[in-house]
Amino acid sequence: MALQGTIKDFGLPDIFQLIGLQRKTGILMLTNDKDKESVTVTFESGMVVMSDSSQRRLEDRLGNVLVKQGKLSRERLEDALTTQRQTLQRLGHILAVSSAITTRDLRDALSVQVAQIVFRVFRWRDGRYQFNAADTVDYDRENFVPMSTDFILMEGIRMVDEWPIIEKRIPSFDMVFRPVVDPSQIEVGGGGTSDSSPGEERASLTSSGKIRLGPDEERVFRRVDGVRTVQGIIDTTGSGEFEVCRTLFDFLNRNLIAPAGHGSAEEADAAEAEPTGSAVPGYAVAGLVAALALVGLLVHREAPFAVSGVGDLPAGSYDVLREGALYSRLMRLERGVEAWRATYGKPPGTLAELVQAGLVPAAYLQDPWSRPIRYEADAAGYLLSASDESGAARPGGTVDRRGGR
Repeated sequence: MALQGTIKDFGLPDIFQLIGLQRKTGILMLTNDKDKESVTVTFESGMVVMSDSSQRRLEDRLGNVLVKQGKLSRERLEDALTTQRQTLQRLGHILAVSSAITTRDLRDALSVQVAQIVFRVFRWRDGRYQFNAADTVDYDRENFVPMSTDFILMEGIRMVDEWPIIEKRIPSFDMVFRPVVDPSQIEVGGGGTSDSSPGEERASLTSSGKIRLGPDEERVFRRVDGVRTVQGIIDTTGSGEFEVCRTLFDFLNRNLIAPAGHGSAEEADAAEAEPTGSAVPGYAVAGLVAALALVGLLVHREAPFAVSGVGDLPAGSYDVLREGALYSRLMRLERGVEAWRATYGKPPGTLAELVQAGLVPAAYLQDPWSRPIRYEADAAGYLLSASDESGAARPGGTVDRRGGR
């Protein structure tokens, strides 16, 4: 399958869903010219098994995070990097075999770092993509558990919907926060972080008068010390950027923390300095992928969804893919409306307001057949629906949130 285009024309959720539905194996190459970043996402049978970035190579980032978490010393990391340059083995494999870290530590760190790279591209407003199918792909099969595209889509869309609201309070990762309440007033309980949406109020006090936090929340709160930046908290907790920022946003709303300025850029650069190995192999692979993708695109200029060496898909298959893309777009629009309602207390007057607020791409105001998505809103709720070629409501293409529905 040779697939290429721009993110404005065909959103990343649609791209991931397409690859997942067809259970494709290959490499998706995403390029953001504005930020001069290239990201590769590797799929096997429709599952995400690897991701890497030209700006922050996965293995360099992995080693640095393990050091900041206190699970690996800087000396052990340098030794492992030396071994890596000599043997060309994966850094994670070297660390695990030498017992520098546990297998579980490696698996957890890999999952977070791969997911973080993938989720970050969901926030891109612009860019280009190319996918080139392959018979097999290479990744760390011993230590990485493949991620389903359903999981990526659910978390990625949720993140994109909520990021604009979070960024109003946490506009940069060099911000520093200080605790407002005494740590002795914190009580650990529950199973994790808040399930409430940004802007949604949540009870803070227990019957004993203490503030109850889940284990993940408490781990973030303990690192808010008036010195660490948001990036520092992200690195030392081992959690993803979105989870940490969402938790900090919740703390701000509950008056548990307060802004304390920004970290020094020079100090941040020194603290964030990451050990680097040779980047040539990674770029060589990226160049090869781009070349192969270009060949495929030239072959399939008139049919970008075709599979090399295989006949065209039946016409009905495209309709199935479009139906899946329609569902993805309706869910994205619903999340956007809910994020707006959580902020302003009512649905937006038009879907165009979601685009202006940066909550959804303009392309999502149309269905995959280029027909406008219908939207109605009043005090009781809202309706989202898609129509077929006759103008009738498309089966399964309606989200009705009016009144008690």
